[in-house]
Amino acid sequence: MRERLTSLIAIVLLAAVTATSYWYARVLRIPKVVVAAAPGTPDFEAERLVITQFDAEGRARHKLFAERLLHYNDTDNVDLTAPRLISLRPDQPQFEVRAERGQVENSGERVHLYDNVDLRRAASASVPEMHVMTSYLLAIPDDDRYQTDRPVVVERGDARITAADGMRIDGIARTVEFDGKVRMQLPPPERRE
Repeated sequence: MRERLTSLIAIVLLAAVTATSYWYARVLRIPKVVVAAAPGTPDFEAERLVITQFDAEGRARHKLFAERLLHYNDTDNVDLTAPRLISLRPDQPQFEVRAERGQVENSGERVHLYDNVDLRRAASASVPEMHVMTSYLLAIPDDDRYQTDRPVVVERGDARITAADGMRIDGIARTVEFDGKVRMQLPPPERRE
């Protein structure tokens, strides 16, 4: 009788393990229903963030700060609130750009900055700080290039330049090109006595 009871308990346990295994196998085979976000709906959000991009040697090339980030899976674009982009090339003057909003595309290759854009290039031993104000700026951080097709005001030391149709800055070559009607106000020359 004892052997029959032991056999019966073993059969019940084996049946329970088999049923549980079968149930888990069925549950795991059921495809998970993933609801795709509607086009134009963000799939990821972050606040108060810093993104640092490094070069091949592991040195920081630039940093992107933002109060808020929204990522859109359908386009892989990123919308930014209060973005600030800083170049960190040790052999070049530092560029810092601020705006009210921005959009990053192509995994950071291009950064569009909108509304009250304020770009500053740090002064060097022989060149004063440059300050650029416009309503839109396209930054290409990997190449240290900045451009706009909107009216722009540039202040460099005591000089002031306005361009009606935009400008292009190459931070590595250290060149600036203006488009459209360009006006320049220079300070009066110093008097020699």
